[in-house]
This record gives sequence, C-alpha cells and structure tokens, in this order.
Amino acid sequence: MKIAVPRDGALLASLFELLPQQSRTSVKNMLSKGQVVVNGGSVTAFDYPLKKGDTLEILPKGISIARATRTDAREQVEKAGVKILFEDEHYLVVDKPSGMLSVSTARGSSAKSGHKETTLYAILNAYVKVNKRMERKEDLLSGREPDRSTAKIWIVHRLDKGTSGAVIFAKDERAKDILQSKWKELVAERTYIAWLEGSVEKDSGAVQSWLVESPKSLKMYSSPTEVKDGQLAITHYKVLQRTRHYTQAAFSLETGRKNQIRVHAADLGHPVAGDDKYGAQTDPIHRLALHAATLVFRNPYSQKMVRCHSPLPESFERFTR
Repeated sequence: MKIAVPRDGALLASLFELLPQQSRTSVKNMLSKGQVVVNGGSVTAFDYPLKKGDTLEILPKGISIARATRTDAREQVEKAGVKILFEDEHYLVVDKPSGMLSVSTARGSSAKSGHKETTLYAILNAYVKVNKRMERKEDLLSGREPDRSTAKIWIVHRLDKGTSGAVIFAKDERAKDILQSKWKELVAERTYIAWLEGSVEKDSGAVQSWLVESPKSLKMYSSPTEVKDGQLAITHYKVLQRTRHYTQAAFSLETGRKNQIRVHAADLGHPVAGDDKYGAQTDPIHRLALHAATLVFRNPYSQKMVRCHSPLPESFERFTR
C-alpha cells in the first residue's frame, strides 16, 4: 500500500491520521517492525518528520521481516570484521582483515579442536545464501516469480592470510569466469601498500623473476632466469616515504602470482615487515605489513567502472612515529 503524504507532520501522528481503520497499537507495531517505508527507505522513528509530497508505503509483515533478516545478515558480516565495499547482483567486493584466510586450506584447520578456521569464503557464502532466501520470500509475497538459481559465492582472486584489503568474489560461476578470463582487460588498477624493512635505494622500479612453489614448504622461490615450472612474475614499485628503519612503498602487479609482492620485496633486499617467511627480521605491528588498498575494475555486465578503496589499517601509523 502506497500513500501520498498530504501535509507536513511527525510520522506516527500522520500514520494515525492516514490509517484510521487500524488501531493505534497496530500502527505502532507496523512502525517498530520496519513495515513503514518513507521515500523508499525503512523508518522506525515515531517522530520522523514527514514533508508534504513524501511517499509512504506499508509493507506486508513477511516482507519487512525478510528485509530485516537481510540487514541482520549484513551486520553479521561486519561483526566478523569484514566490510562490504561494493555489491550488486553479480559481484561482491569486501575489505578483508589481516589474519583471516580467504578460503580454507589443509593448514587452516585446528588439529587440537577439530574445528576449521573461519574463512572469508564461509562468511560471504552464508551471507549470500541468506540474502537469496529472503529475496525469494519477498518475490513470493509480492506475487513475482522468484529467482531459484543456486546461491553461492565464487572466488575470483585471493589475498594471503596476513594481507588485508580489497578482494573480489562473484555471485555466480559465469560472472567469475568472465572476470578471470578478462582480468587484464577489466581490472584497471590494483594497488598494494606495504612497509618494507630498511631504506629502499631507488624511488621506483620493477622486479621480474620466475616463481616456483616448493611442494613441501609451500614457499615461493624466485629465479632471475626462466626455470622449469616457473611462472613469470613482474612487480612495479614506487617509494612513498622513508622513516628511520622502514620504507613505505606502493606496488602494482603485471602478473598475479602467489606471494608475488612478498617475494619481490625480499628480492629487493627489503622484505615486508612482519614477513618472517621471506626473511623479515622485525614484526612491529604483529602482522604482515601489506594491504590491498585500491581495486578498480570495469563491471562486464554494466560496463561501469567500480572503484573500491580500503583505508590503510590504523596499525600502519606506527611506522611513522
């Protein structure tokens, strides 16, 4: 039910006037349960100021519950430390915290407890499943044919457990395949910020090598010349500032290999702070000092540029003190 507001006034008082067939208790319940929508947005404040010409909509109770459930699902994602930077029907870009696995691995489970470590994939998969279920409920209550496609999240690319920042997931397999197959064409910018040990000599430059993973240690090894099973990796860097013991640098990737920035920082002789796997001697903020700060890509469905920026972690400020 949609109603045009005839005059200025407080929301609750206006509802009493506009819904004379409803009891005052019923109207208050509608408001408190999120069934009242003003100009497209749910409102629960009794004293919300209405203006003449505003549009009121009274939602069926089931729809308001479904929408509240979707809001709760998003809040649960944020309570887990994950911030949603962008979302549409095909893609989800989130800000991953340091210390969280992107997806489960054999080493991601706890041998003592027998419980698997919570992953970004698991959090987002649960989120999209709730959203899809509630969308179907809304469609059914509204008389629309619901979308019965499988609700699942798909990994487009990953960040290391210790790395924080922007990462993309797809909501269907086709969206994943399109973005992965046209990655270089669609991804316009991907910038990482890191604090490196020592003072990097050159203000900018590039590192090129072939990376090979050890099947035993899962550590990546770098070779200046092509080697068997090696993958070419090219990393560009630019120094942003230098402090007494560290260098802040921005990195961009021509290739996206496992641990690429971490290995190439070590090749420069200046490993990422906190990265004992690749030779760091210090750990001043008790985490890997690497952050995926900027991600810009062209949405292949809308053709619009999606710009996502993840603010640097507050702990990075300690390097400048």
